[in-house]
Amino acid sequence: MNGVIFVNELGEILKNARLKKGMTLDDLQEITKVRTRYLKAIEDGNFDVIPALVYAKGFIKSYAQAVGINSDELLNKYSYLFEEKKEEEEKKQEAALASLEEVRSFDLFTFLRKLVKPFIGIIVIGLFVYGLYYMVNQINKGLAPLSNTNQVDKGKTNNNDNNKNDTTNNSVYNNVVKKTSIQQIRNTQSEFDYKVIPEKDTYKVDITIPGQKCWFNVKVDGASTYEGILTNGMTKSFDVKSNIDILMGNPPDVKITVDGQEIPHIDVPAPVTLKLAK
Repeated sequence: MNGVIFVNELGEILKNARLKKGMTLDDLQEITKVRTRYLKAIEDGNFDVIPALVYAKGFIKSYAQAVGINSDELLNKYSYLFEEKKEEEEKKQEAALASLEEVRSFDLFTFLRKLVKPFIGIIVIGLFVYGLYYMVNQINKGLAPLSNTNQVDKGKTNNNDNNKNDTTNNSVYNNVVKKTSIQQIRNTQSEFDYKVIPEKDTYKVDITIPGQKCWFNVKVDGASTYEGILTNGMTKSFDVKSNIDILMGNPPDVKITVDGQEIPHIDVPAPVTLKLAK
């Protein structure tokens, strides 16, 4: 009961500050890039509308900054409000992930089962064609054997060709340049996971704002590294040894690259977490 009272109290503080500035929820949405339904939910103390408490914290921070309230002091005062349902939300996320994995496993099993018969047919046809080719080749060898001179010349030619191929292959191998590769592992409505195979021991992640603005909370190699708002034209860079988690409030306004390679653009108009790991 006390939790509800204090949630309402927090909402009233923000709402009163907004009204004193003569701002509407639409004005606030334009500034913070947070949907009006979430802003209204914060004012009403209805955090159940917001996807997760960690997003509520980011929304409140953006709201407070927009209406001129010290966001750090406000969040510290009501920090316990964001921990009440943490365990419940973790259970919900685990259940959702488990359900997703079951669906994926079922779909993969069904897909593989459908491929079995065509795959076996291809193997049988391939063996038949190879057997036919081998038989014709043996017949041709028996009907027109090569003379000793031709065989010697052919052997020399083959040796020269092999030497050329070895030289060419070595040249191609030596010219191969290793580049950082990025592979998407999975994604949900609020989380995008990628595996990074870097060119070096570390890799560089650049966050750029081609849009208007976005709030971020960034953890690099398990340590909280940055929290704040980036606006149009701003760039933030991070050197990563193992993994980086990027929580962002307005993904459509963001561009992220890894060693110069751009991560596919995220068009979800709500907070998401981007996870990159070796």
